[in-house]
Amino acid sequence: MEEDGALLGAIARGSKAAFQSYYERHAGRLLGYVLRVTRDRSLAEDVVQEVFTAIWQKASSYHAAQGTPLAWTYRIARNKLVDRWRRGPPVAPEAERPVLALVQADPELSMSLERALEGLSPEQRQAVELAVLGGYTHEEAATELAVPLGTLKSRIRMALRHMRALLTE
Repeated sequence: MEEDGALLGAIARGSKAAFQSYYERHAGRLLGYVLRVTRDRSLAEDVVQEVFTAIWQKASSYHAAQGTPLAWTYRIARNKLVDRWRRGPPVAPEAERPVLALVQADPELSMSLERALEGLSPEQRQAVELAVLGGYTHEEAATELAVPLGTLKSRIRMALRHMRALLTE
């Protein structure tokens, strides 16, 4: 959204009001996403705080060519979660999140997954980050990215196919 981009620009210039507005717009959904991944409210709240601290400190590093502000925010959250997983035990019980538990247990697989995400086009990466990692419905992600629903689903399908090929090599 253009408004989010403007808010990040104002945050980069030190606007506390813009930061508060951005926080109020996205903190709830971001907390929901992190909570679904971690299954630990205290940890989720800590991660969201780290994300918004990073946004305050690094808003000037956001560039629209990299994707939407929200995709950038979720990428920060994903990176914070990966950092946490590397530092400690898995954040979600294996029975509840088997894929995450597998990735957490195997640092090489974690790095492979990160490389696979980095190997996607910006459009595919944004689609995956919102609809797969971000907890958005396909409709919400399509709206956020301003693309038709079919286009979003195609990007996700192609991205997952590409990632699967990279991960099976």
